[in-house]
Formats: sequence, C-alpha cells, structure tokens
Amino acid sequence: MHTAGLLLHLATVASAAPLLYSEGVATLSDGTPAYRELHWRREAAEGSPRWVQYLCPDGRPFARKTLPGTAQAQARGYQLQDGRSGQAARVAVEGSQIRINWKESSGEPERQARLALPPGAVIDAGFDAAVRAHWQALMQGDEVRLPFLVPARQRFYPVRVRRSAAVRWQGVPAQAIEVRLDTWYGAVAPRLSLVYADADRRLLEFRGTSNLRDAGGSYPIVTVRFAMPAAPQPAVQWQQAWAQPLVASCAVTAR
Repeated sequence: MHTAGLLLHLATVASAAPLLYSEGVATLSDGTPAYRELHWRREAAEGSPRWVQYLCPDGRPFARKTLPGTAQAQARGYQLQDGRSGQAARVAVEGSQIRINWKESSGEPERQARLALPPGAVIDAGFDAAVRAHWQALMQGDEVRLPFLVPARQRFYPVRVRRSAAVRWQGVPAQAIEVRLDTWYGAVAPRLSLVYADADRRLLEFRGTSNLRDAGGSYPIVTVRFAMPAAPQPAVQWQQAWAQPLVASCAVTAR
C-alpha cells in the first residue's frame, strides 16, 4: 500500500470503533521463543478485515500481513511483507481466479501466476474459517477434503482434515484437529495439528510449519498458542503498532 493511502487508511481506522485484538506466542520444538503474532480485526465476523503483526522476541516488528474484508473468508487474498529476508506475497482473488505474486527473498525475482479458484478452495488464514464451516461434519467423524493454496509453489494441494480427539487444553474443553496432504506428498510433508475450543470454536493452538522464513532461510516447525480470546482494544493502539517500521534482522530461532 502506498504511503499516502496507508496514512489515510490508518486515520480512518483510528477514528472507528474498537478493534478485536488477540495474541499468539510461537515457540520452537525445544521451547525457545520464536516470535509473537498480534492479530487485529474489525469485528467478529469471519470475513472482516484483519491485520497481523509479527514481533521479534525482543518486541520489535519484523513482518506484517493484511487480509482485506471479504464475503468468502475461506478463500480470500492477503499481502505479506517480511523486513528481514525481503520475503513478500500478494494473493488476490479475482472472481473465479486468483493472482499470485511471490518473492522468496530480496535477492530473488518475483514470480507471478494466475490460477483457477477450485470449489472449496482454502487460502492462508482462511483455513481457520474452513474448520468452523465444516465443524459439524468434523465432530461427526467425517474427513473433509479441501484444496489448499501453497503460494510459494503457486498451486493448490489437496488436504485431508479430521478430528483426532477431544482434549483439555490448559483446562479448556477442546477438539484436536489433524491436517495432512491427501496424496503421496503426505509421506514427505509434516502434519499440521490444531486445537479448537469447544465453547466458541476459536483456535487455541497451531503446530506445524511456519509461513515465515527463519534467519537460516528455512521454514521452522513452530507451536503457536493463543491463550486468551479476542478482546476489544482502542483502534489507536493498532494505528500506533502498525506505523512502526519493520526491522531488517531478528533472531527468531535458536540457531
């Protein structure tokens, strides 16, 4: 977003009603803090505008993601920028097609692609909305198959989603959800594990491959925990946080 447009957008949001705020803490397999995720959204509706800021362990922002409002929360576009590696992504949903602009790092050229949007498609954080949309089927023991976009590969991969167990997460009654690729790729790809609260079906824990590169250029396996539900916060707090420049280096792994 250009500077003038960003400033106008910030001013508009700052004068609006409070935003819903939640925070996730990401750790590596050995418990080392990796980063924090600050989530802001306009309202509780699935397709409301959302913004995510990623912070270094010391609290400085290194990446941000913008998700525009949409009527199809399961498959909406987004923009991602990482100040450390120069990784950048722009995914735009245009009717029955999607446009992907992907840059792995500042030293690599941008790759572009245009794909047909398959029925039931899931893009990025839309997976969260997809779980809730298929909640009843999952609770009945059904396995749900969905096409999931991997923008770095510029293609959709079929995934299988199923409920694995009822659990208690930090004392909260919850459901464990397992996601895996629906093809032979599943033999070489790590599984994704999710935990959702029974009461409000909110995401409590994500365990799988991060969508952010670490200092070594790899995508680490992380566990992200969301201990508290979203709560209203003054929009000016989002404005102040979002206006901070992204840092160019951040020790997000134990390496």
